Amino acid sequence: MFGTKVNLWLDAKARLILVANFLLVVGSGISFIAVPWLLIHRPHGETLFGETNALLTLLTFVLIPYLGKWIDRSSRKVILLSFFLFGCATNVTIAFLISSGGHIEAWHLLTLYCLGSLGASVYFPAQFAFNQEVLAREQYETLSGAIEVQWQAGSMISGGLAALLIDRVPLTTILGIEITTYVGGFALISLVPYVKTMRPGPGRSSWQLMVEGVAYLWQRPRLSIILFASLLPFLGIMVTNYLVPIFVRSTLGGGAAIYGCGDIAYSAGAVLAGLTVAAVKTRLGLISTLLLTVGVFTIAVAANPLLPSIPVFFGAFFFQGWGNAGSRVARSILMLETIPNEVVGRVNLFYGAAERLLRSAAVALVTLQVAHFGPELGYWTVAFIGACAWMMIFSSEAYSKRSRSFHETGPT
Repeated sequence: MFGTKVNLWLDAKARLILVANFLLVVGSGISFIAVPWLLIHRPHGETLFGETNALLTLLTFVLIPYLGKWIDRSSRKVILLSFFLFGCATNVTIAFLISSGGHIEAWHLLTLYCLGSLGASVYFPAQFAFNQEVLAREQYETLSGAIEVQWQAGSMISGGLAALLIDRVPLTTILGIEITTYVGGFALISLVPYVKTMRPGPGRSSWQLMVEGVAYLWQRPRLSIILFASLLPFLGIMVTNYLVPIFVRSTLGGGAAIYGCGDIAYSAGAVLAGLTVAAVKTRLGLISTLLLTVGVFTIAVAANPLLPSIPVFFGAFFFQGWGNAGSRVARSILMLETIPNEVVGRVNLFYGAAERLLRSAAVALVTLQVAHFGPELGYWTVAFIGACAWMMIFSSEAYSKRSRSFHETGPT
């Protein structure tokens, strides 16, 4: 395993991609901790944050078919470079408006959060397709683990910096750090050798392309169930992104340092997942690995409302990181090895749309729960989502034992 990682890092293209992603995570991670924290401390900020989350997710659901079509038809390198330029332009504009006005308005924070989230909805599927396009198939498994490790290592650094900086420096300084990392990411991705793969471009609408992704998955029901269920812990994490700052402030009575250190704990668990899950998958197999990672995630989420304390919060975050990242690594390997590059954008399109539609409903529900009962009930909702994912994967295990592997028969 160690030798494989060395070979990956010796590949100049993989090295440039990994470092660019690392810079992106460090820069954007600080602002994605700072912005919600500043927002929930404004009058009615908790409700405003929750409602914005729900509406933004619903908007992304509407837009994602068009984004998927763009990713499938366009140069993935151009899309990634455009993301970095867009991020720089957004931050420069908001930083200028804050500096000229002398104070931060709620709409400044909401603009940063919304445009950053929309940009990420383009960046992640484009990056996935770009990696599949420029790297060799035998690098996929190692790349999935390596990306998770460097991604979460970057999150650890951003969490630590956020805990240090939020209460000590102005938001414009944090935006300046993010701009610097975007410039670095742009420079590195621009150096990756790339030849656009010629893909057919029939005159079908974005929604028709989504239907094609559904049709591809419909012929492979077992694969479809596993991919959907293994995505649910990520949905849960997206919901807890709303819950965590509220839980830290109202239930634990902590400040920005506790919030930022919780992100460090989560990232440490995710780094461990990136280092270990490929080996666990080799020993246990895909289904058992997913059952383990999703089960750990679900139990860790339930620990917060059961035992609300700062030490439990850190421990729960660590295991949420391991469980969610572990399921992501296994899911990424499965997709890279089984789904052809020419349809991967359409498949990601469908799952991205489904996840965002469910996330919009879940965030709306949790926002109401927080307003009337506090964040603890919201955590129970996320734990229920994790339990549903575990049961869906478990239901496929009996079939898995009666069939040959994905590669011998094809996912069914």
